[in-house]
Amino acid sequence: MQANSINRAAINWVDFKKNLLAEASGAKTIEQAYPAVVFAIVALGDKHSFFVPARPVKGPELPTPKQPPIYLDEPVPGDIGYIRIPWVVGSQEKLDAYITSVQAQIKERDKRELKGWLVDLRGNMGGNMWPMLVVAGPILGEDTLGYFFDSNNIKTAWRYEKGKALLDGDVQAETANYYTLKSAQPVVAVLTDTLTASSGEAVAVAFKARKHTRSFGAGTCGVSTCNSSFYLSDGSIIWLTTAVLADRRLVPYGHSIAPDEPLKPTEVVPRAVRWIREEYKAKK
Repeated sequence: MQANSINRAAINWVDFKKNLLAEASGAKTIEQAYPAVVFAIVALGDKHSFFVPARPVKGPELPTPKQPPIYLDEPVPGDIGYIRIPWVVGSQEKLDAYITSVQAQIKERDKRELKGWLVDLRGNMGGNMWPMLVVAGPILGEDTLGYFFDSNNIKTAWRYEKGKALLDGDVQAETANYYTLKSAQPVVAVLTDTLTASSGEAVAVAFKARKHTRSFGAGTCGVSTCNSSFYLSDGSIIWLTTAVLADRRLVPYGHSIAPDEPLKPTEVVPRAVRWIREEYKAKK
């Protein structure tokens, strides 16, 4: 934590260690020390780090994760493309199936006469950002999409290129049969809400500063940061927040991402559709 936490420069590590050891003072086994690990993670104050114990622990210290809500696709007019990019986490098989499914929806809904696309990130609570960038890639276009700034302010770039999501040039996720839109560089409206979090926020950042793009809805959750995994001796994992997301202009976030147009939920899609048509006309 002291070497890698995004908040490491703001923490008094002498006091931090003293408080942590006091919290763990009664532990006689590794499992009894789990609550102290959780205590330390909360004390970091980044609101994104979390602990995955090797063995289940009962008690209030380790709350059961809430099940994410299910969002249905929005009906849109025939001249507007629509894609929901949902959260995803899991095995390579599951990630590959996710890419295949979402990309198939884009291919099915793509028409040359579309005026633009609605990219719906509402309810995307995160998980693995790389498959999300692969499926968003045909709409985003090939480009550097954003950066990570770590606790030493060192930046690494992430981009989309020919069905591949790349980090500093290394492939993180890919699809061999990638899709290319019938109309390049489309007008795009990005929809966000307070449940758009973590990797969902990374996709929102990827669309920042893209030409002919505007965001609508509510500010995101506020964990536009990156976690790295650190394994402990018993196989438990600390997912530690080690970097802040920055957009293609190198503007850093790390907080809630405000939409260009804050709107009530019922206003979001009608206003986004109207803007796409206006922007398409102006672009022509």
